[in-house]
Amino acid sequence: MSIFGSMTTAVLGLNAQSKALGHISDNIANSSTIGYKRVDSAFETMVLQSSQRLHEPGGVTAQPVFMNNIQGNLSTVQSPTNIAIQGQGFFSVSKISTQGSSTLVQTQTGTVASTAAYYTRAGDFELDKSRYLVNSAGYALNGWLVDPVTGTLHKDQVAPIQVNSLIDKPVATNSIDLSANLPATPTPGQKVPDSSIQIFDSQGNPRTVNFKWRQQADGDWRMVLDAPGSNSKPVDGTFTGNPATITFGQNIAGQTAVAQVNVVTITGNNTNGQDNLRVGDVYSVKVDGTTYSLKVTADNIGSIRTYSGLAGALANQINSASPAASVLATSSGQQIRVTARNAGTPFKLNTEVVSGTETRNTIVQQASTAATGSAGEIDKFQFPQTQVEIGDSFRISVNGKPITYTVTAASYQSYPTISDVVSQLAGKINQALGSSVTASAAGNILSIQANTAGANVNTSFNYLNSSPGVNTMSSLPSVASVAGVRQSRTVTLTGTPGDIGTQYTISVNGTAVTYSTTGDEMTMEDITAALANKINSNTSLSVTASAQGGVITVTAKTAASPTSTNTMSGTGSIVMGGASTVDVGDTYSVKTNVGTFSLPITNANVGTYNTPQKVLAYLAAQINANGGSANVTGNTLNVTSDATATGTVSDAPVQQFTLSQSAVIGQTPAHIGLTFGKTPETVGTLTNISTALVGTGTAVSAATQSAGADATVTFTVDYGFGPQQITLNLGKYQKPGGLTQYAGEEINVTQLVQNGAPRGQFKDVVFGDNGTVLVNYDNGRSKVIAKVPIITFNNPNALQRESGGVFTESEDAGKPNFNDPETNGAGAVIANSVEGSNVDIADEFTKMIVTQRSYSANAKIVTTSDEMLQEVLGLKR
Repeated sequence: MSIFGSMTTAVLGLNAQSKALGHISDNIANSSTIGYKRVDSAFETMVLQSSQRLHEPGGVTAQPVFMNNIQGNLSTVQSPTNIAIQGQGFFSVSKISTQGSSTLVQTQTGTVASTAAYYTRAGDFELDKSRYLVNSAGYALNGWLVDPVTGTLHKDQVAPIQVNSLIDKPVATNSIDLSANLPATPTPGQKVPDSSIQIFDSQGNPRTVNFKWRQQADGDWRMVLDAPGSNSKPVDGTFTGNPATITFGQNIAGQTAVAQVNVVTITGNNTNGQDNLRVGDVYSVKVDGTTYSLKVTADNIGSIRTYSGLAGALANQINSASPAASVLATSSGQQIRVTARNAGTPFKLNTEVVSGTETRNTIVQQASTAATGSAGEIDKFQFPQTQVEIGDSFRISVNGKPITYTVTAASYQSYPTISDVVSQLAGKINQALGSSVTASAAGNILSIQANTAGANVNTSFNYLNSSPGVNTMSSLPSVASVAGVRQSRTVTLTGTPGDIGTQYTISVNGTAVTYSTTGDEMTMEDITAALANKINSNTSLSVTASAQGGVITVTAKTAASPTSTNTMSGTGSIVMGGASTVDVGDTYSVKTNVGTFSLPITNANVGTYNTPQKVLAYLAAQINANGGSANVTGNTLNVTSDATATGTVSDAPVQQFTLSQSAVIGQTPAHIGLTFGKTPETVGTLTNISTALVGTGTAVSAATQSAGADATVTFTVDYGFGPQQITLNLGKYQKPGGLTQYAGEEINVTQLVQNGAPRGQFKDVVFGDNGTVLVNYDNGRSKVIAKVPIITFNNPNALQRESGGVFTESEDAGKPNFNDPETNGAGAVIANSVEGSNVDIADEFTKMIVTQRSYSANAKIVTTSDEMLQEVLGLKR
């Protein structure tokens, strides 16, 4: 029996190892299957009979050992609908084909209604065409569903999770949270920027709420809430505005500018009737550091000729300068009158003369050549110098007749050297005495020869040099510069910036200019600047305006003294009456039988004719110069040549301006008052909210405003869908955070949020913390539609396996227990992850080698047993 028993046992061994190899093959084949749990082999001995005296071989059998409770590695994936379990438990899943039927599943804690009872660790779920979360094996994920109306999570039943909430209902805004720091010292003249937030009405339409800020005083602010499009306004209406006034300050009279006049006089000697201009002389006039010079040269001396010509040429030099000189020059005789181009602008003037090199000429008589039988006597004169000067005079007497040549400015240009002088003398001698003598010039030698053979010539010489004195230029101010002063007057405006429609009016010479406030002005300087701009924009006015602080300075456009009235009365004897001065712009005229003579007073001549007496003297001079006869006695012009002469005055227009004013109180716009603390304990924090001045608006502040209470303003808007109440949360009274006023120049908004949302379209579905299933919408909101339970078993390794990596309940596994993730030993739900197979390839290969060797050994036993049986059968033969 032992031989047959050994063969039977070996065959059982072969069968057991075959089963083990099948388990290994299944494991290796599913090493990449998501959520796969490996199957190990357990070998069990089969004993037929065994005692101390006898043992019969029974064999072996192989049983599968399921490793359902061993976790595979978790891998992170990009899909937001892939999930894995970290720890113990299974997902509840259903077959899509059976999801319509519902059964009761008995659990450890009671019954749960379910469409099917399958369990898996394969969590690679994706949305299918019907928007179920289905894994790669085609099983739909079950979960506890959320009631779409009440939002209650129903844990008494599980069902396939289907994403049906494709549209998110709009949520009307009912709360706004604002945290900001209002600057304690806003940038002067700059409006604090508005703040705004988008809210939503009950239909999901976007709306805007604007916050407008204004600091009225330190720690005192206005806040205006504006809700465009709403039928009811948070703040609306106006109240009687604050007082407004205009007062005039000091009036500074104007004064006409007078142009400075300096008279430059050129002086020097005159020789032989010639002004002693010397070639090489440089005449300079320096005005405010700029030098205007004229050098006398051989080329220009012929056109200058005299001191008067020099004055005119130098005046032209000043007037033709580029860039233009700050003065104008005119000449009269030997004087240059230098006048400032701009009346009231003084200038500094200096003169300088640099004299050219002086030449002192002489005549030296040479030895005479005596007369001969064939020729007359020759006398010679040498002129040693080479140059001559204007005014030099040379005289040669021949046979008692003097011949003279004087160097003039006119002749110098053509005859500038001593050789030219010698030639000119020779010519003049020949012209005067050519019948008796002949004169010739050879360089600087003058020769005179008697024309008759054997005759003598009687000669003598004389010369007179120009004066050696140096010419000079002197300057004296004849009219002093007087700076022009424009009339000005200050105007002070008072009021409260922020009021609307406050009117400030200033009338200039009867022309009214009005500015009406808009309420956007931050300071009184903004208001004064606006009124000043309106004055300046009216170009017909004779004034300009500038603003600083709350003060406007009105200034005349031109500098002019207050005009006075002058008269001219009488006939023959014309009396100048009225003021003791004359004004720029006046015109004085006298009509006589020899003509009508006028004198307009301008900025250029007012310095010369600044009194009535000087005006009359000018008119008298004009009458006398034109053949009449007149003189001045005091303020009377006596026209002795015409007893019917009359005078008239055209007075300058009035340059002074007059001002008048008026102010009209405007309206204070409705607003919410904000008060910030100033004590050490409350400084910078919100201490009071006042809605007393919201007008017909709906804004209401909280009744309790004690320290620590909520600082809120509630207002109602209506966009056509009924009243919508909104609470504006500004933090807590007397506590930092929320709305504050600390140091700074600009508003700093740190939080401005609201709780409304528009209608949303489905965006995606994701798994949240603790197994929740969330649908995300494009409006930024999320909605929980289900929760994934984790199902645990007392003996998960005893679960019945099905195709597709699912398990079903078995008697040995126990009843399922539906748990929240991470409770009662259940694992956690990990989003964006999948669980891999728990197969270890290296371990499986090791087991495969052992199985192969065991199988070969069992086969060897069969072969050996067969050979032994053959021996037994051979004994019979």
